[in-house]
Amino acid sequence: MNELFFNPEIARRRDQDLLPNDFTLMAAQAILFPDGRPHIVRLNDEVSVDVKLKQNTNHDLEEFWPSSEDVEDVNLNEQDFLNCGHVTMILLKDGFYLSFDFIYNKQICTEHLAVANQFLQTSKFALGNDFVFSFIDNSFSAIELLAKVNLLAEANQNMSLKTSHKSIKSAFNSRYRNAHVQFDIDRREIFNRLSDARKAARYLEGEITFDKSETESICKTIERMYIELCKRVGFNYG
Repeated sequence: MNELFFNPEIARRRDQDLLPNDFTLMAAQAILFPDGRPHIVRLNDEVSVDVKLKQNTNHDLEEFWPSSEDVEDVNLNEQDFLNCGHVTMILLKDGFYLSFDFIYNKQICTEHLAVANQFLQTSKFALGNDFVFSFIDNSFSAIELLAKVNLLAEANQNMSLKTSHKSIKSAFNSRYRNAHVQFDIDRREIFNRLSDARKAARYLEGEITFDKSETESICKTIERMYIELCKRVGFNYG
């Protein structure tokens, strides 16, 4: 990480006389943008993060300086960068602590996951009461939001924050068209199955042919997709 991000920036600033002669590296950070913008590098007091200490760490001591064993997590804390990835290095009591997170769009993903869960819970209620039409409509809304989260978390360049049914479907199918993992194949097929059936379910245009075993399988796959995406972006799904 030093060679990739930090040493080149230190050398650049030294060449331009932007660092004091007694410069000592205490912290460094690279902010990585999901939209392809060039990353930015910060040094020392320019670095801004939230450092989460492990439970029972006594930080009330005078001149407390944590060691690496005291740190549980390091996260970006500025509103403008919550959807960015980052590499952060901080000098602690026992040496440098390196933290990195290459999951993009985490803030917008967590917002989408919260809403997707509402549709998922509603579809499970519909399934339990044999409301097939409601199940299809809510299941599609859930899996479409989850498909968007999947693409945003990967910084898929075909995905933007403003999207349509067509753009999400096209990007998700392109992403998993050549999938070999069965779960990836299943969720792509279910996304398309629900997408094709949604119009008939909502507007009574066409025939609905879902049996109990298929709806149960769909529900389980969407729930698994939701849980795995929550784990990926660090969203509490409990």
